[in-house]
Order: sequence, then C-alpha cells, then structure tokens
Amino acid sequence: MIEPCDVLTLGESMAVLYPPQAIGLEAAARVELDVAGAEGNLAIALARLGLRARLVARVGDDPFGRRLRATYAAEGVLTDGLLTDTAAATGVFFREWLADGARRVYYYRRGSAGARLAATDLRPEWFANARALHLTGITPALSVSCAATCAAAIDMARAHGLLVSFDPNYRAPLWDVATARATLLPLMARCDVLLVGDEEGRMVFETADDDATLAAAAALGPRVVVLKRGAQGAWGVADGVRAEVAAVPVVAVDPVGAGDGFDAGFLAAWLRGDGLAAALRLGARIGAAAVAQMGDYAGYPRLRVW
Repeated sequence: MIEPCDVLTLGESMAVLYPPQAIGLEAAARVELDVAGAEGNLAIALARLGLRARLVARVGDDPFGRRLRATYAAEGVLTDGLLTDTAAATGVFFREWLADGARRVYYYRRGSAGARLAATDLRPEWFANARALHLTGITPALSVSCAATCAAAIDMARAHGLLVSFDPNYRAPLWDVATARATLLPLMARCDVLLVGDEEGRMVFETADDDATLAAAAALGPRVVVLKRGAQGAWGVADGVRAEVAAVPVVAVDPVGAGDGFDAGFLAAWLRGDGLAAALRLGARIGAAAVAQMGDYAGYPRLRVW
C-alpha cells in the first residue's frame, strides 16, 4: 500500500561537508557532515510544515547513502522512493562560507548514484497518490537519463492530474548557459507553477530587469509565476493577477537552502488554497529562516499550524 503524499519530488541527494565557521577549507581543522540537495531540502521543509513529501532518488550502498536515508526518515520525509544503487557511490560535495560573503562549492558527483536515475525508476502509484510534482533544473543537468526522467515524470504527473511545479535552479558548474537554456525552457513551458530566482531568470530569459523576466516567464504559459528577488522580496502572477511581498528581515549566516525553503513555503500555502499573496509571504518567511542558520535545512521552522 502506497502512502499518499502532498508533493512528490525527485533529484540527487548528496553528502555535504563544510567547516562549521566562516573559513576556507584549506584552513579548516574539522568539517561537519550533513545531507544536501535541492529536492531533499524542499522535502524536509515541507515535512516541517506538516505536509507529506516523497523524495525519489538513487543513493549508493555506502555510509553516505545510509546517512541520507536515516536523515530524511527522521525528518518525516517518505523514503520509499530512495533507491539503493549498488553500482555507484553517493555523491559528495564540499562547501565553504567565507567571512566576506563569498561561497564556494566543490562537487564530487560525476558518475554518482544520483546521476543514474532513470525513467524506469518511476512508479505510477507514486503519482496516483500525490497532489503535486516538484522538479528543479539541477536534475536534468546531471545526465541524459536524469533529463529523460524529468520529462517522463511530467508526463506521468499530467496523466494523473498533478500540479507541476518547477524551479530552474541554475548551477553553473553543471552545464553552460546555452545548454541549460535549451533544456530548461521546454520543461518550464510544461509546468503549472514556475518559481524563478531573479539572477537565473535574467540568464534563462536573456532579460535585463525583473519586470522583463516576470513577463517572459509568464509568456511561457504557466498558471503561476513567481520571481524570487532575495532581499527585495518576491513578485508573483497567478491567472493574470500580480502580487508583491517584501523580504522578511533577517541576519544572514548562510544563504544555502533559501530558495528551496521559499519553494516549500509557497507550495505549502498554495496547495492549502491560501492564495498568491499568502503563498508568497510564507515562501519569504521560510526562505528567511533558512539563511539564519548554518546548513542546508537546519533553519527551516517546524510550523505545524501556520
């Protein structure tokens, strides 16, 4: 029996190691070990908001894979979609968050278990027992099979009447701008909810400012378009109606996980029927909470009633 969920998401989850303070890796005496990945972050944030999220990913038959499985389970994420790949290792990356605000990331994920995700891994019953599918542009950047899996997931979501949410989440180390644009635009055109960061939006749509980016994103056809503007707040358009919210004041400690938290907050409110402005406000609230603590998901609040 498949347990129903509110949001089904898929992508690579990895182990991350980072110094516990703002210092370069070459000067660090020790590092913290945790789990990371945009889709896993979103699933944790949703679980802390009281929703049910199912994460689909391949992990290695190794300590990192077991750490991922245990962490997500402890956070209340449905883990029956975490598939063990005995032929590849769990991806690992290192990051450093420096005192001057610079953040650097070093990936060791080529040929990882996560990059071997395939359309045949998808189970129709996961889609039959979900309300929404959330994807990011990170997954199709990992491999040909991952890109095909994203396309197949959208097909299955459409067949089962799911809301489709997409965040392009551009990662420069994974692919060049031209390849990313050619891959992401067709996927974004097939979604219902498009959640775009301002900087990546200008890159994907080749626009000069936020108004032009929002207009170009809306022209693709999604019912809902959100432009995440960092410290300037967020804009959204739903069914032709526009709303804007201010950013939540916060002292930023670590920017990682803010966009994923925003996505989770927005989707949680939207699925509850709270409307565009309320969804933007909850997204901004969760995104701000994310940056107030070190770590990918540590700052996400546990709001069972919101």
